[in-house]
Amino acid sequence: MKYDVVVVGGGAGGLAVALALRSLRPDLRVLIVRRTRLQPIPCSVPYITETVGSVDGCLIPDAMVKSAGVDLVVDEVVEIDRARKLVKTAGGREFEYGKLVLATGAGPVKLNIPGIDLEGVVLVYKEYEQLAKAYEVLRNAKRVVIVGGGFVGLEFADDLAKGREVHVVEVLDEVLALAFDREFGEIARKKLEERGVKFHLKASVKEIRGRGRVEEVVLSTGEVVPADAVLISVGVRPNSELAAKAGLALDEYGHVVVDAYMRTSDPDIYAVGDVAQKRDYFTGKPARAYFSSIAVAEGRVAAMHIAGVTPGKGFEGALPAFSTVIGGLALAAAGLTEAAAKKLGLEVLPVKVEAVNRHPANLPGAAKITLKAVFAKGDLRLVGVQMAGPEAVGEAINYAAAAIQQHLTAYDIVKMNYATQPLLTASPLTYPLQLAALQAIAAASKQR
Repeated sequence: MKYDVVVVGGGAGGLAVALALRSLRPDLRVLIVRRTRLQPIPCSVPYITETVGSVDGCLIPDAMVKSAGVDLVVDEVVEIDRARKLVKTAGGREFEYGKLVLATGAGPVKLNIPGIDLEGVVLVYKEYEQLAKAYEVLRNAKRVVIVGGGFVGLEFADDLAKGREVHVVEVLDEVLALAFDREFGEIARKKLEERGVKFHLKASVKEIRGRGRVEEVVLSTGEVVPADAVLISVGVRPNSELAAKAGLALDEYGHVVVDAYMRTSDPDIYAVGDVAQKRDYFTGKPARAYFSSIAVAEGRVAAMHIAGVTPGKGFEGALPAFSTVIGGLALAAAGLTEAAAKKLGLEVLPVKVEAVNRHPANLPGAAKITLKAVFAKGDLRLVGVQMAGPEAVGEAINYAAAAIQQHLTAYDIVKMNYATQPLLTASPLTYPLQLAALQAIAAASKQR
């Protein structure tokens, strides 16, 4: 069977391509081939055990695909015949394509430690079948060791803390260290400690012991932690085996090399999402960045190019922008942390401000917002923002990310027009990002 566009993978990136194509070019025949029977929402995975209570409760509905007029086949693509422009599946089917889009995602990193294959050890998969098995293990566990103190590990810890003994093992000296400066990692850790979560920093797992299934975890510090489940959350690697087999170019991290329009080394094949190469927004160098929001942006860029609606600049690079909720507190970041900027050799001016999300501060729902903005010295260009506070932080960080991508300076930010309302926002006199910009200008003027 022949299609104008075949998309391999049904996650955020693949869906974005297919849905955008149907919007831009409804005349095109589009097919999605995915190997998982049902498609989980990736970002909701840490909440399956308690908050959602099932894997089936966090699925992307297939009706979204079908109502858009996109064909869907559940099967695994095992070969790409570039000469004949067709894909072959494990089920023996063949589909001819005009353009092919690889959105095969990424899978969890499996640590090479004794006991990793014991029953009760689970990895964070984004596919239904493996996730359902992990759910059963975690649902029945009473003592859980989580290996990895990044976003996913802490979100799992937050969800599992209800009614369980939870330990987090992190090789670095603070959690969320790759995403936030230390003071924000401390906020997250203390929130979880209030919920009874125990942390083992500057430690790694030496061995997982048990007779057939997990019974205890031995740490590099010599400590032995009793456990009946171990969750490994130490990162992911791209699922690029199919691309490699087809002879497409890969980078040093195993991602499929793409240009600004998401084209691979074969002009009729595109790659988007976690499997596709990312270039750091600030340095232009290959980088690891696994976010659904980036996958969707890449998918839409690819769809526009395929549809002939070529965006002027294409995808300009991966700008880190993310948010989470830990112990009821929202934490979010965009761009560079102060530590990351210094590693790049960028001289920066950090500014930290606090505000209340209501005015006056005695209104119902009032809560403190902490914001740290990082400006480049000299022109005071905004390069990074970190925030902690109530739910509104999750949207406020997107406003900050847009300012960074538009190369706005502190001078631009203080004169921006914005809306405030007593029941919705901080006072215009203490609106966090604008206040930080003003303080940066004041600090810079004193240094002259």
